[in-house]
Amino acid sequence: MLTTPLTDAFGLDHPICSAGMARVAQADLVVAVSNAGGMGCLGGVSFMPDRLRDEIGNIMSRTDRPFAVNLLLPDSLTTEDEAQWAPVRELWGSLDETDRAKLAGVEALLTPGAVAGQVEVVLDAAPAAVVLTFATPDWFIEECRARGIKVIALVGSLGKAEEAARAGVDFIVAQGYEAGGHTGYVSTLTLVPAIIDAVEQPVLAAGGIVDGRGLAAALCLGAAGVWVGTRFIASPEAYGHDTFKQRVLAGQAKDTTITFSYSGKRMRAFTNAWTRQWETSGERPAGFPGQYAVAGTRVETGYQDGDTEFGMMPVGQGVQLIHKITPAGDIVRTMAAEAEQILRAAAPRN
Repeated sequence: MLTTPLTDAFGLDHPICSAGMARVAQADLVVAVSNAGGMGCLGGVSFMPDRLRDEIGNIMSRTDRPFAVNLLLPDSLTTEDEAQWAPVRELWGSLDETDRAKLAGVEALLTPGAVAGQVEVVLDAAPAAVVLTFATPDWFIEECRARGIKVIALVGSLGKAEEAARAGVDFIVAQGYEAGGHTGYVSTLTLVPAIIDAVEQPVLAAGGIVDGRGLAAALCLGAAGVWVGTRFIASPEAYGHDTFKQRVLAGQAKDTTITFSYSGKRMRAFTNAWTRQWETSGERPAGFPGQYAVAGTRVETGYQDGDTEFGMMPVGQGVQLIHKITPAGDIVRTMAAEAEQILRAAAPRN
């Protein structure tokens, strides 16, 4: 068994966390990963507060193992300044009911007060950990500490890692450029050791890690575990249209691109007609989260309808190492077993 500060802190069997991928990471995936001895993470940003409460309740009814919830808490989402919300209100108001229904997965990011409601739900539920993306506000960390909730910060740069460390988070996920979804500029192999050298908190590695080789490499770099996204898309428990999952199985690293066209922030996703159209349009993104409303139903049609030409399909460069759909629990156990075998084989013999 691989023992690290991550497994010790949460009582895990394996130092593996599934990423809190918005829409993809719902209760079924979280439960499967946690029950297999890793730590599943719910993509909490995808749910309006009442639905988030139900989804967490679903998880708690099916596992007594630790799990995490991913939230986005930048000022642009937590502010009550009406002037800041006005452009988003206008964009949201321009959509018809059909389009709004299609955008259910980002409704909370386009609705004033919804993120504050998410925070209240998560603090009341007190999961083992909360994973924060984009910002690590002091007030939220203090609230978590008072409830015994550990805070994990997902960062893509050394500067953001140092900022999170000063804020007092418990763990830091160093996510390299190879990763799917919102990501930074620096490769995993470079970023992880740089952050390990700079902070006192245990660091998890993310970006391009899809199997036991990636886990073993991360541990050799000094990481306390891994944060894995793309590999879990190709599992029965992940939310998403089968066409999207089959696209993952057929995909190569060259099929991905960095685009601002869906969310207004840097996102690695499959290249398609929409991302190419955006690149040649000369338009500037409306910023985060307003660009979601500009992108309209394209944000959801990849997940819901299998629209590979216009739908949003975040995916990492590790996609080219994924060849079959595998139950999430098997992914966890196989990854851990492979890593143990590799590390034993590499250990010096007397």
